[in-house]
Amino acid sequence: MKEVDIHEMIGKVKGIKPLGHYAIVEVLPFSEKTDGGIILSSEEVNKERSGRDMGVVRSFGSTAYEGFSNCKVPSDWGVKVGDLVELKSRYDNKTPRIHEYNEDYKNLRIVSDSEIIAKYELED
Repeated sequence: MKEVDIHEMIGKVKGIKPLGHYAIVEVLPFSEKTDGGIILSSEEVNKERSGRDMGVVRSFGSTAYEGFSNCKVPSDWGVKVGDLVELKSRYDNKTPRIHEYNEDYKNLRIVSDSEIIAKYELED
């Protein structure tokens, strides 16, 4: 079997797709300063960044919401890609490890479909 260079593979990542009943949610960016102008440590920033609880749905896994009250697709449950949503818990979701290598992924979270508990209705 051919040996694989993981660092080379990481450099070729062009996107992330959730599997199964998971969704990718882009959470609101976290300010690195308090309202009073205090600059937070990188540890505090990372803790808060991992705890954001509101964001925009970017994609769904192939079985998201399947079986929820006879749902076949996420829109049957009332949520779709592009919706602004509230997440159940600030710390239950996962940050993709790729964010350590590529800043484009720092605000993404991998969440279970059941972690999306509300959709914000927006004015036209």
